[in-house]
Formats: sequence, C-alpha cells, structure tokens
Amino acid sequence: MAGDSHKNGKSGLIKTKGRVRPIFKDQLNKAIKEYLKQIEASPKDKRLHLKLGDLYLKNGEKEKAIDEYLKAGDLHAEEDLNIRAIAIYKKVVSIDPEHIEALHRAGTLYVKEGFLGNAKSCYERILQISPSDQQAIKALSRIEDSKQSKPVQTEMEKKESLPITSEVSRLPSLSNGIEIPSPDKDLELHYHLGVGYKEMGLFDYAIPEFELASADPSMKFDCYIFLEACFKEKGDSEESMKYLEWASKIKELPKDL
Repeated sequence: MAGDSHKNGKSGLIKTKGRVRPIFKDQLNKAIKEYLKQIEASPKDKRLHLKLGDLYLKNGEKEKAIDEYLKAGDLHAEEDLNIRAIAIYKKVVSIDPEHIEALHRAGTLYVKEGFLGNAKSCYERILQISPSDQQAIKALSRIEDSKQSKPVQTEMEKKESLPITSEVSRLPSLSNGIEIPSPDKDLELHYHLGVGYKEMGLFDYAIPEFELASADPSMKFDCYIFLEACFKEKGDSEESMKYLEWASKIKELPKDL
C-alpha cells in the first residue's frame, strides 16, 4: 500500500508502517569498497583496518570486522604498541566472547607488559572454552612458576621498583618537589587502555576504562580531562561539562609549569 512505505526526500529516510529508519546500506557498502582500495595501496595502515572493521560491524558482517580488528591489533603489536593492541583484542572479545585467538594474543601482550593477573584471566577463559588448549595450559604454568620464583622484596626494594609509565604521555606532572604516589598497576592498565581506545576513536570503550582508572588519586585529574574530551566527542555536553567541573575542583597544578 502507498501509505505503508514512502521516502522522505529531505531527510533521506524511509518510513515503513509508522517506523522511520535511515537508508545506510548503500553508503556503507560504498565506504567499504573505498577502504578496501585504500588498504590495498597501504596494507600497513592501522587506522584503515580499524575503520574498515567498524564499517563491517555496522554492516552486520561480524566475521569480516573481527578479521580487520585482528589485523589492526597485530600491526600495533608489531610496532610494540602493546596496550593499544590489547585494547583492540579486547574489542574483538567483546564482539565474540569465545574468540580464542584474540584471547591468546591479548594474553601474550599482557605477559609482555607485566600484567600477569590479566594474562592469567585470559588463559583461564581460554581453558573454559577449550580445556585441552596446550598453549594456554603452558602459559598458565609459566605464570605460576614466575610468581613462585619471584623473590620477596624488602620495603626499600618495593619503593625502588615502582612501575614505570610507558607508551602514553600524560598531562604535565608536578615539578616542585611534591611526591606523586605511584598508581596501582591494574588501574594504570585501565588508564592506558582508555588512552588507546580514545586515540582510536572508540569513546564508548574508553569511558569505562577512564572511570575505573580515576579511582587512583594520582590519575584522577588526567582521567577527568580525558572523560570530558570523550563525552564532548560523543556530543554529550552535559556529561562533558560535569567532568570538566570535577577536574577543576581538584587541587590546581603549579602556575609556573
């Protein structure tokens, strides 16, 4: 019937039985073809693979999206951008919670970065899916061995072996002799994952990471600033202003920085 479906020329929408939906399919397919051409010319471009993965996901082609995300993760790992690679592998697992290969790759990088607890969780998840996975069994054994063989540190040694921030530059730190407490390593990981997601434009993934990391007082200001930026990018001015206001209430940085 003519009244059941018609096109609204101004908005580019189709109205079907009282429901309005955008006509994106053709645009998505055209965009996918364009990105495939660009990747053929620049196969090592990480952002192209990420964008193509996003387009495939929007188009309902999950397997193809996952394939592009894995490629993007591997390219980041090749450049030793391990936290960003982990963030991408986590996105794959969010799409397919039983994607063993993504869990393996994330586990390997967690170990490389020293986040053994997170690595253990990856391998335990793999064994829940595939109990006979020998690679996961061996990796878990190595993690347990490393924990048992680690010498007990004195309080002085613990202070001398504080975790070193890598890969991401934060806002300027205090330089007037005030001691800044070292962040909890798990919270530090959430911070880095948040930065990785934000830089890839994955704001919905970045936001919960920054929210978790903000529990550490030494990272709270940075996290609020990043949260303000993420919500601003999403067009949520109310949330953006909320975090900006919270950041402004934190003790001011020295004016001579």
